[in-house]
Amino acid sequence: MPKKPISHRRSNQRGNAMVEIALTLIPTIAMFFGILDVSLVVYLQSTLNHAMREGARLAVTFPASYGGTSCATSQATCITSVVQTNAMGFLSGSKSSLVTVNYYTANDLTNPVMSCNSGTCTLNGTLPQTLSNGKVVTYANQPGNIVEVVVSSYSWNWMVPVSAKGYAVTAPSVTLRASALDVLGGLTAGSTVPPTP
Repeated sequence: MPKKPISHRRSNQRGNAMVEIALTLIPTIAMFFGILDVSLVVYLQSTLNHAMREGARLAVTFPASYGGTSCATSQATCITSVVQTNAMGFLSGSKSSLVTVNYYTANDLTNPVMSCNSGTCTLNGTLPQTLSNGKVVTYANQPGNIVEVVVSSYSWNWMVPVSAKGYAVTAPSVTLRASALDVLGGLTAGSTVPPTP
């Protein structure tokens, strides 16, 4: 049986189908990766917020140790460990240096009296201080002071590059910031001096 010739119109329709698939598939893939990229940034921001809250929560309770590490020698190191544990690996390794622990007194709530980063604490103000109510603040992490746990300048590169300069395709980044603060609670039973910040 002889083959029937394919009409000219039918062969044109095959080419149209390929063009239609290309025109719909490319924007669909771009939209899919765009949604994925934005979702990852929202997830990362939420994770960093949670990690900062957990770090502040640990600070206000003055625990003796965390994860086998004594908090008596460096409270900020324990706080950073808690933040790293709750950051789902986003603040591991060298990125732990992005975590800063700030201590404020009631005299100045805009400038920290002490800042701790990577195990090193820097005194930014003067101690002891006498508050307006007559209370003397001797330690940066004394009960009643405010602790702030912050991660700033966390850079996240988009998965899909959206700009091309010449032949080099670059992926722009977004900078995230998260922080949490709370009033330092009472010391543990039997303690009269807070741990080293």
